[in-house]
Amino acid sequence: MNQNVKSVMLEDYKIDIGGLSQIGVDKKVNQDAFSIGVVPEKKLAYIVVADGLGSCRNSDKGSARIVEIVEKWVVDKLPEYSFMSNNVANILAKRMVQEWTASYEAEEINDYDSTVHFAVFYNGSLLVGGVGDGMALLSYDSIVCKDIASADDLFSNVTNSMCSINVSELLSTEVVDKANIKSKAIMILATDGIADDLIPEKKLTLPGYFQETIENDGVTALQSELEDWLGDWATENHSDDKTICYLSIEKRI
Repeated sequence: MNQNVKSVMLEDYKIDIGGLSQIGVDKKVNQDAFSIGVVPEKKLAYIVVADGLGSCRNSDKGSARIVEIVEKWVVDKLPEYSFMSNNVANILAKRMVQEWTASYEAEEINDYDSTVHFAVFYNGSLLVGGVGDGMALLSYDSIVCKDIASADDLFSNVTNSMCSINVSELLSTEVVDKANIKSKAIMILATDGIADDLIPEKKLTLPGYFQETIENDGVTALQSELEDWLGDWATENHSDDKTICYLSIEKRI
């Protein structure tokens, strides 16, 4: 199992962040990819989760590539802007499409197809976005938890992805301004190997449970529980890889 976890102070905010990925039953290659990071000197933290499409022969490389593209822009380019905004979000989305398209020859790009979701905390504001199925749970202060993952696939057997013809329109973003994060916020991202198995009403309780566990027992306890959870996961109807990441923010002042 591939995993990572961190707990650090980012100026006035306590950041608890983690990720885990478990290869699917009887699979030789994990087609999911993820990355988490905290860069205190640049006032940012991030999580990125990608799910390579199972029908594509190099989707494990494609999912790793789109995670790399998002992570590199966030760490290297985002600090050039003084604050998060819809304009910054649009610049990231545009760069994702440009770099993804430039990564492969036109005749081979579909072999690397992937979905992707991300959450970035920068200078007190939160940016979330992505394209495709899976799960992207957002909760902050008094705002009721919602799943912002694209619902465009609900009535179609075609998965929206980085190779969709209109990916620039499908790749959605949302900015939560620092003025709206008065106390706490949390993002939970997961691939459909997890999302498809969760009862819709129950998954919306996850952010509260994650935050409560971190507050009472610490982030390492949550990480350990998730490790047991993924390791014992019963997958009767599929053999999908299972990846989940979380970014918990608590304002201390």
